[in-house]
Amino acid sequence: MKLFLCEKPSQAKDIGKVLGVTGGRFDGYFQKGDTAVTWAFGHILSQAMPAAYGEEFADFGNIDALPVLPDNWKMEVQPKAAKQFKVIKGLLARADEVFIATDADREGEVIAREILDLCGYRKKVSRFWTSGLDTASVKKALASIMPGKQKETLYQAGLARSRADWLVGMNLSRAYTVAYSDGFGKEHTLSIGRIQTPTLNLVVRRDHIIENFQPYPYYVLSAVFQTVSKEQFAAQWQIPDALKNSDGLCTDKAFVANLAKQLADATGTVVSAKTERKKTPAPLPYSLSALQKEAGKKLGISASKVLKIAQELYEKHKITSYPRTPCRYLPQSQQSEVAEVFAAMTAIDGSLTPVLIKADPTRPSRVWNDGQVNKYSHHAIIPTTTANFSLSQLDKNEREIYLMIRNRYIAQFYPDYEYDATVILVESCGQQFKATGQTPKVQGWKTWLDKTDEDGGDDNDSTVLPAVSDDQQLTVTSSNPETKKTAPPPRFTEATLLDEMQTLSDFLKTVDDEQIKKILRSTEGLGTEATRANIIDRLFEMSYIDKQKGKIVSTEKGRKLISQIPAMVADPITTAKWELALAGIEAGKLTLDEFMAYQQKVIKELVGQAKKDAAGKARPPKQNHSASVKKQAVARNEDDTCPTCKEGHLRQRGFKENSEKRYWGCSRYPECKHFEWVK
Repeated sequence: MKLFLCEKPSQAKDIGKVLGVTGGRFDGYFQKGDTAVTWAFGHILSQAMPAAYGEEFADFGNIDALPVLPDNWKMEVQPKAAKQFKVIKGLLARADEVFIATDADREGEVIAREILDLCGYRKKVSRFWTSGLDTASVKKALASIMPGKQKETLYQAGLARSRADWLVGMNLSRAYTVAYSDGFGKEHTLSIGRIQTPTLNLVVRRDHIIENFQPYPYYVLSAVFQTVSKEQFAAQWQIPDALKNSDGLCTDKAFVANLAKQLADATGTVVSAKTERKKTPAPLPYSLSALQKEAGKKLGISASKVLKIAQELYEKHKITSYPRTPCRYLPQSQQSEVAEVFAAMTAIDGSLTPVLIKADPTRPSRVWNDGQVNKYSHHAIIPTTTANFSLSQLDKNEREIYLMIRNRYIAQFYPDYEYDATVILVESCGQQFKATGQTPKVQGWKTWLDKTDEDGGDDNDSTVLPAVSDDQQLTVTSSNPETKKTAPPPRFTEATLLDEMQTLSDFLKTVDDEQIKKILRSTEGLGTEATRANIIDRLFEMSYIDKQKGKIVSTEKGRKLISQIPAMVADPITTAKWELALAGIEAGKLTLDEFMAYQQKVIKELVGQAKKDAAGKARPPKQNHSASVKKQAVARNEDDTCPTCKEGHLRQRGFKENSEKRYWGCSRYPECKHFEWVK
């Protein structure tokens, strides 16, 4: 039997429809003849909690037992997915070949292969790989099935990431809660994450810079020059190097005031006047981060909500391609499908007909770039060939996000925006003045697409300058000296924090080591397209950051955490190096075992330091759960409200080494560490 293993039911339905098996619906799978399609519910397996590796790890506060460093990693089936897992396991027992048909990325690979590993599947594995779930994309992927071996390193990299995150979270959250949580108040439990904590550090650092910023005055000057024919234009004084401070500003008030006086009755000479025809191509289609940033600015919605909407457009409505992509380019082969995509968009929205008539599907464009696409698992987010759809099926935000994606795609087939860029340099009173401007010549894609932050600043210099020639004499009609004050960088918004997580551009300014800078630039920053929004949400959830008038600020809890824990845990450089190592695993240049050996060494060192720091503190004696709970043990039921935090629900758990020992734990663990033996 051939078995297609999908990530979720909707995906299985789309693939099954093309395979012609959806008519044979069974409990948890489709089958017709010798072909079956089944599905998971995302990650239906999870890493076992520390208690699974020994009873001594059941107590969250038992720092003496740490570190927990599994030799044989244990996976557990999520309780709500137990029934479906049993279905998958039964189908795997009958399958001669499995087609991994989960999302075409690292996480998709992990979701499928961790199931295969736990079920002990050892037969043939192939890979179904697609960025779209519309019929055309599914058919194309079915015709291009690849050997499973081709994507196996994705799984190794995914396992490495998952296990490294577990080691950091489980060991350091526990160790640092004991060692450093004094003064955190009632919510004293600390949460440490490999990406989460350095991201918090970015916010804390920015807030520290803002709050300790010392503004100082600086001085600028502009002058208005006039031609013989009475045409006027303003030019900015160019500060000589001798007058520039380390920020490139002039702080010599007397010099600027004296220059303004000299200009009162002065003339000027045109040093050079150059006009050059320039072109600006359309902004590229969106990656997930680019979409989240622009939607956040335009619509005011959170990054996680943008991801959710983009996922619905892809998965439920099937009118856009796979959203969790870091790429903004398209493969050259897709240019042959442009006409079909145009037809589908017109069927969805008839008002596009006059717009698409002006678009050229065969137009060469920078968007067609196989080299860029091959760096990633997916191309940019674009519309699909799904035509049987109505915009009325979308709510307001879904519609806006779809139109943003659609309009960016259409813009690729319009001409470049063209303009004449003019730069005039004038010398007066021994100083140089510069005027810049532009004259639009061909509106191109700007006739269709609204202005975006990616226009390259062209519209900021839209002044039309008069025609002047070299050595032409001008008169000064006025000058305008101004006093300004330096300002700190702005506080983060979700959009700008996402950008900093991805590029680390602000953080790079603080790094002197060129080799480290090179490493940071070679990574995708902190987190991935798929995880950054969740990381920000987690920081809010833990009350490490807050939002004030749309701006993100660190809380006292967040600042205290960063100030007390070892610097390397919160250092983006540490995480960037780890991300580089994960990319090395994916590329086959580093093994999973090599990576994990290094991770374990680091964890041992960090936990050892926490133990030393905790040793000088007065710590309460280790709680004897068995003795204390016996006196007050009451009957509990699965899903009862947790009596400690009043938010989570009770889950019955046990130790794999001793299945008779059962205890009640909270679903919010490790935030809530409720523990009592089962009565």
